[in-house]
Amino acid sequence: MLLSAQKEIGWRKWVAGKALPLALCTLIAIAIGRNVLDDVTGLASEAVLLYPILGLARHVLTLAFVLLIAFSYLTRSRVITSARGFWERIFPILVLVAGPVGVALLGRQEMPRRLNLAAVGLILSLSGASVSVWALRHLRTSFSIMAEGRRPITSGPYRHIRHPLYLGEALMMLGLCLMIGTVAAALFWSAYSLLQLVRARVEEEKLSRQFKEYRDYKSSTRFIIPGL
Repeated sequence: MLLSAQKEIGWRKWVAGKALPLALCTLIAIAIGRNVLDDVTGLASEAVLLYPILGLARHVLTLAFVLLIAFSYLTRSRVITSARGFWERIFPILVLVAGPVGVALLGRQEMPRRLNLAAVGLILSLSGASVSVWALRHLRTSFSIMAEGRRPITSGPYRHIRHPLYLGEALMMLGLCLMIGTVAAALFWSAYSLLQLVRARVEEEKLSRQFKEYRDYKSSTRFIIPGL
């Protein structure tokens, strides 16, 4: 009886903590991948113009962002303290989904003809993607979507700020929104960034309760922007 109960709990944890987030990432990646195929088909059948190329680059970056999260999620280590409650379990998943879904929906609008804005957006997106890859390279086995207790990471960019991955995601998302170039996209980025900040605070509270070394690390580093 006890063994059966343990198996059921383990199965539920696997579904909520691994299968569900990966399934959501897969669905989002498929939806964005269709946009990429449509862009490529359009470029192949028409004259190669700058704005369609920028639209394709925007969709490719969004797809890379989702795939990067899914890949990192697969390589993480065993959790020490599981996520509990809405803020630690459900809220992070909602934020994860909101980012690429919001960009995909906003991207259906026609891009304003603002070459300088699109160029800045592309540079910011590439910069954010680079910061995210750097952060994930060091985070790796401690990566988590939900607020779970895993060994704190203090190497690489984590030596200077506690949330370099969120910084990279914010830059990438800002770049994508600038490439869209609408007021709605700017408002979306502001709301999304606020949700990410709340998510980061929830994670910090979790880790501070679990690890003394994280409390020491927290007192000697910046939150998300170097120098602030």
